[in-house]
Order: sequence, then C-alpha cells, then structure tokens
Amino acid sequence: MSETSPLIQESEVMNVLGISSRQTIWNYTNQHNFPKPIRTRPKAYLREAVNEWIIKGGVNQAS
Repeated sequence: MSETSPLIQESEVMNVLGISSRQTIWNYTNQHNFPKPIRTRPKAYLREAVNEWIIKGGVNQAS
C-alpha cells in the first residue's frame, strides 16, 4: 500500500508505533482506544484513524 492509500498495513502500523508485537496492538485496541482493523487479511487499518489516535496522545490519551 502506498503513502496515498487510505489503508495502512499492520506491519507498517507496528513500525510507526515502534512496537514488534501484534499482541501490543491488540492491547492498545482493548485498553487505549486504538482503532480496530477494517480488513483482516492482510490486516489493515484506516491511515487517518491511526494518525488521529497518535495525535490525540496514543496510549497517553484520556480514555
């Protein structure tokens, strides 16, 4: 997927967040309001939703 694509693959999300575990993404989703994937094979997220989550503070934002 290109930079202009509205979707971001799970591996790219992990690189952007600086994490190496899919379990961490799952924890972020359940505990820190991380956006849920919109496609499951291969797992992909809305780029805009991920960027918004980061801008709002990521794991440090108020629940």
